[in-house]
Amino acid sequence: MKKNKARSKKTKETAKKQKVKNQENKKLNTKTEQQLIWISYTAILMVIGLIFFKYLPMYLSEGNILYDASYHVLFTILLLYILWFFIDQKKSWRIPYFIFSGALIIIVSLQRIIAQEHNEVGIMLALLIGAVSIIIPRWKEFMGGVKF
Repeated sequence: MKKNKARSKKTKETAKKQKVKNQENKKLNTKTEQQLIWISYTAILMVIGLIFFKYLPMYLSEGNILYDASYHVLFTILLLYILWFFIDQKKSWRIPYFIFSGALIIIVSLQRIIAQEHNEVGIMLALLIGAVSIIIPRWKEFMGGVKF
């Protein structure tokens, strides 16, 4: 009789652990799916921004212009945004990651200006497109305030 109760108790504990594990997996899957949706929307918005602020001005002016949005800066922002989802797991990495991201974006921006591929307007357009592309899919979070 005591053995049956002990087995039954172990079975219940195992079932509870399995249930908790399943719930954690569901949360992880939905979080990962949400992150993939955000990344997809952000990439789509960046492509739309590039069409309107890079390729359309280049087509209309029929030449190499400096004030078009920088693809290099936008691509850097997208890669850093994707990496953010891995860094976001550890709070101690957030501030150093923001410093690294800012430095990298500044380096890429300065390189594009020094190479005379873009001027300040093109770089600012790329930064604006990148920021708007990240904010729009996550609008509800940004309305609640940005927390570090």
